[in-house]
Amino acid sequence: MPYKLSELAKRVGGEVSGPDVLVEGINSLELASEKEISFVESGRFLEAALRSKAGALIVPPALAEKLPGKALLVVPQVRAAVAKIAWLFYETPKHPRGVSNLAFVAEGAEVHPEASVYPFVYVGKGAKIAAGVVLYPGVYVGEEAEIGENAIVYPNAVIYPKTRIAPRVIIHAGAVIGSDGFGYAQEGERHLKIPHLGRVEIGEEAEIGANTTIDRATFGSTSIGPGTKLDNLIQVAHNVRLGRACVLAAQVGITGSVEIEDFVMIGGQAGINKPVRRGAMVAAKAGVAKEVPPGQAVAGAPAMEISRWRRCVAAYERLPEMIKELRELRAKVAALEEALNERKKDHGS
Repeated sequence: MPYKLSELAKRVGGEVSGPDVLVEGINSLELASEKEISFVESGRFLEAALRSKAGALIVPPALAEKLPGKALLVVPQVRAAVAKIAWLFYETPKHPRGVSNLAFVAEGAEVHPEASVYPFVYVGKGAKIAAGVVLYPGVYVGEEAEIGENAIVYPNAVIYPKTRIAPRVIIHAGAVIGSDGFGYAQEGERHLKIPHLGRVEIGEEAEIGANTTIDRATFGSTSIGPGTKLDNLIQVAHNVRLGRACVLAAQVGITGSVEIEDFVMIGGQAGINKPVRRGAMVAAKAGVAKEVPPGQAVAGAPAMEISRWRRCVAAYERLPEMIKELRELRAKVAALEEALNERKKDHGS
C-alpha cells in the first residue's frame, strides 16, 4: 500500500520538507527507486544521498538543508523512523491455523485452535501453546513448557521442559532454550553432574537469535527481560538474570549467575563474568572481570573505563618505539654513571 510522505510523517512524528510525494516502499540509498524512500543517518552518506534515485529521504534536522531539491522526511531519530516505516511495507506471512496432521501433540498438551503448528513439530505433555503462536517445522516443545500469545518459534528450535515464553517473543532457528547448565561437583578425579531443576523465563517481545543457547537454572530461573534482543550464537549460562531492553551482539558469553541490569548494550564476542549495571555499555571483545557501574562504557580485556582503555591501546601501539627509547636511555645513563665514577676516581687520587 502506498503512503504520502505527509502520512508517514504523522506515523513517526516527523516533518515534511519539499514535495509531498507518494512512497511505495523503502530501500537502501544505492538500491532505492523513484517510488521508494531511503534514509541518511549522518554526513558520511551525503554524497550517496545526492546520487540516490530515492523519491524521498529520511534525515535528521542537521542534514535537511544539505539536500536541496529532495523530498525529505525530517525526524529526530532516523533509525527509529526507518524501523516504523519498514514495517508498513513488510508483508507478514500468513500461517494456516491449527495443528498439522504431521505434527505430534502429546495427550494433555493444550494448543489453542488459533495457533499454527507446522509438520514435524513435537509438543510435549502438559505444554501450553497460546493463540497466534507459530511453531515452524522441526520445533521441539518440552513437557509443561508455556508459549504466550503471538510468539514465533522458527525451524529446529528446541524449547526444553518447563520453559516459560511470554507473548510476542521471537525465537530464531536452531536456538536451544532450557538446556542444562554447565554445573559439576568434583569428587576426587570425577566430575559429578549437578541436576538442574530450574527453568528459563523469557519476557514479552524479547528476541532470541539463531543458534543462541540459554541454560536452565540450577534452582529458580534463568531470566531474559522484556524487550531484550539477543543476536545469533550467544551463550547465556544458568541462573543469569538479563534485564529489560538489553541488546547483545553475536558470540557474547555470560557465565553462570551473572546479573545484567536494564538497558545494557554488549558488543560482539564480549565475555561477561561480573554484574553489569543499568545503562552500561560493553565494547566488542571485552572481558568483564569486575562489576561495571551504571552508565559506564568499558572496553578491553580485562575491561576498563573506555577512555582509559583508549590511552592504553595508544601506548601499546607505541611499545616498540618506547622499548627502543628505554634501551637508549639506559645506555646513556650507564655511560654517564661510568663517566661520573671516573671523575670520582680522578678527584680521589
